[in-house]
Amino acid sequence: MTKDFLKAFGITIRDQIIMKNSMEIDGLGVFKAEHTSQRQEKRADGVYIMLPPKDSIEFKSALED
Repeated sequence: MTKDFLKAFGITIRDQIIMKNSMEIDGLGVFKAEHTSQRQEKRADGVYIMLPPKDSIEFKSALED
């Protein structure tokens, strides 16, 4: 695979994730956006802090099935 192909491939995955679409690649797996809502967490010192919402990328390998 060439560097140009890998760059375009990465851009395609990124663009689909930004649009909240999952992207399945036969023989490789599925990339999808995962949203985590805002939440409260208690630190070890007993202080509560608010964690902001965030989006991340989840990947499930085709080999996991």
